[in-house]
This record gives sequence, C-alpha cells and structure tokens, in this order.
Amino acid sequence: MVLKNHPLSGEDRKIVSTRLYQSEFIYFKKICEKENKKVNAKLKEIVREEIKKKFGDILEHEKEEKNE
Repeated sequence: MVLKNHPLSGEDRKIVSTRLYQSEFIYFKKICEKENKKVNAKLKEIVREEIKKKFGDILEHEKEEKNE
C-alpha cells in the first residue's frame, strides 16, 4: 500500500534483513506482541528511531530542502 500523502512517497525503497538467533527472535516477537505490532512495523519503527537519533528528523530535512 502506497501512501500518496507520505513525505517520502515516490522514493525508492530498499529491503533490510538480518539473521537472528532463535532466542533473540523469540524475545523480539514477544516485544511485538506486547506492543500489538507486526514484526515489520516494529523493525521500521526501530530503524526510524535510530535514524532520527543519529541524523535528526529526515522528514523535516526533506521539507527544508524543498523550501530552499
């Protein structure tokens, strides 16, 4: 599903994957279930939080570049 009003709409998307030990995955899955989120949604959330922490809000950065 593509969100037409999403600020990053139209940008290429990349797939990110990793291998986890079974015990790590079990605990991660428990976190997802506790938060009532799918694994993919939680992974996206974690990646976005890390990007925001290291580089700031990229969506705000995109808006600033378009306004210049």
